[in-house]
This record gives sequence, C-alpha cells and structure tokens, in this order.
Amino acid sequence: MAALKSRGQGMIRIEAPITPVPFRRVMTSGKRRYNSARYTEFKEELGYFALKAMGGREPLKGAVRVRAQFYRLKPRRLISRLWGDVDNHLKSVLDALSGIVYADDAQVIEVSGKKSYGEPRVVIEVEELK
Repeated sequence: MAALKSRGQGMIRIEAPITPVPFRRVMTSGKRRYNSARYTEFKEELGYFALKAMGGREPLKGAVRVRAQFYRLKPRRLISRLWGDVDNHLKSVLDALSGIVYADDAQVIEVSGKKSYGEPRVVIEVEELK
C-alpha cells in the first residue's frame, strides 16, 4: 500500500485561544433536539479562527489529515472530569471545520489528538493528502 503524501498546498494551521469543549450527546426536549450552548459557542468561535486561517481560500476537496492539540489549565484536584475524552474533543473540531477548511468531515482519513495542560487553546493542523 502506497503512503499518502501532501499535495504541497501547505499546512493549514489554526491557533484558537479558546477553551476546548468536547462533543456531548445531543439533548432532547420533547421533539426538539439541540446541543448545549457551550458546545455551540465553541464551534462558532473555532469556525471564526478557521475562516481567518483559510484567508479566503475555498475548502479543501481531497482527503485530509487533521492533528489537534487541546490545552486546559491544570485542575486543582487531580481527579477531574472536566476534560472529556480526546475522541469527543476531536469530534467537536471535525464538526467545526466542516464546510470551512474542508467540504465535509468525511474527507478526514487520518486524525490524531493530544490533551495537555497549559494556557487554554486549541492548535490544529490540516493537510490535504493525495
């Protein structure tokens, strides 16, 4: 199997000074389905930083690799459920970038994520592959 290589269009790097918010199950109220306001706000803010990083370019059309690093302040207690699972953090990023950096998150064929302590922010690199 041949290794996928970059298309040479460069790396799209997004640095958003916002606190990461993981995806959570959609909530329901009667027949209405909705996401939490915090999650929706995170996606909108990340979308803003993604638009700036794209600099007016059209969304990527081919297969993409996404790498994301999530930073949060170290909790006061060692046991804390504030972080959420890394896969849920990745889901929120993939959803937020869809339609902005790439046309659809189905284009993502490789993804990696890492959680670290530090000043709250999200750092994302997206690379189109051939």
